[in-house]
Amino acid sequence: MNPELTADALVQLVHRYYPAGIDNEDPRYKESEEGQRLQALIEAHVGGTPAWTNFIQRLRREFADCSIWDARIPWHDPCYSARVSNSGFVTGDPIYDEVVCLLSTLAPVYAIYTSHTDRTDSPENKCWLRFPPLPPEVQSHEAKLAGLIESTFGFTRLPNDILFIPVPDLVPRSANYGLGEALLVDCLFTRHRW
Repeated sequence: MNPELTADALVQLVHRYYPAGIDNEDPRYKESEEGQRLQALIEAHVGGTPAWTNFIQRLRREFADCSIWDARIPWHDPCYSARVSNSGFVTGDPIYDEVVCLLSTLAPVYAIYTSHTDRTDSPENKCWLRFPPLPPEVQSHEAKLAGLIESTFGFTRLPNDILFIPVPDLVPRSANYGLGEALLVDCLFTRHRW
């Protein structure tokens, strides 16, 4: 891992973009130096970047038999996101699995997880998401997606032990959290993982 991307350095970094000890509903949150810095960063990425647009096009070529969803959320959080379905997925299918990538606009880091949705009428109707290790049936998509991210952006993938570090004095801007609930993954990327 890049020495500048240690857990301590990333925790310090998110403290530059989120005001410590202030709830996101408090007017001081948006008015703070950190809140203004985060707002400026988010506004700079709202329209996307040429690199992101090219990346999505590359995903569509490399995963030609999959559904690709450019699910970027930069209006709310410092993150780009894309979802890659399993091969052969058809919109409207009641069961689908996706490999999801999150790319931070705060630091050159990314995360990958899988999302499972079951909307059948069975009593076992369930939805879940899982960070690595991912189930064997999606590991080839995971490896390919990771390779594409690293070759396109040069980003570093964060392991779970860094992603899930508590940052109890921060509240992500779009999270329905109180103080003491945030994790580093929420601040570097988004709380909205589904």
